Amino acid sequence: MHRTQIYFEESLFEALKQEAKAMGISVSAYIREVLRQDLERRKKEPKKRDFSEFRGMWADRDISEQKLREKAWKRFSATPMS
Repeated sequence: MHRTQIYFEESLFEALKQEAKAMGISVSAYIREVLRQDLERRKKEPKKRDFSEFRGMWADRDISEQKLREKAWKRFSATPMS
């Protein structure tokens, strides 16, 4: 196990002590458990993707639903049927 030192505001530390006492465990055990649960929850969450590099990519194009439908139908009607 690794030992570390953490500084808490007084009110937060009091809340930690109360929660740990209510659960019948030490403050350290409570902190480890809360962190373990948070890390497990984060593993299950889908990764957030950063699409900011694509911002403005379509700024000069008409991508309205109507325009997209028109383009789709043009391609569909231009395809020869067998």
